Amino acid sequence: MIEFVMLLGVLGGWFISIITLVIMLVFGKMAGLLGIFLLVLGIELNKFLKKNYMDAVVSNSPRAKEIARHIFEMNELMLLSSYAASLFLYEVIQKYVEIVINVPAG
Repeated sequence: MIEFVMLLGVLGGWFISIITLVIMLVFGKMAGLLGIFLLVLGIELNKFLKKNYMDAVVSNSPRAKEIARHIFEMNELMLLSSYAASLFLYEVIQKYVEIVINVPAG
């Protein structure tokens, strides 16, 4: 079950990063604010899963609860860093396009 939780964090991070980057490239940098909506949605989903997981599945051992809590916190960090990565990639892509267009070949 915990592997599923980690997989959700990784896939959620990629989803937020790619969707935010595509939105910004197509509609402009300010449209990237829609990515914040996805970010908040992902974090709230993570909190919901954390509450359900901690209440239902995790055994009574304090060590297992502590590990599960850290994994859910790691998922939130992955979601936040994926949004930051999409902003960084947007800037890199814009600079690359600017250099290729402005500097003549040859």
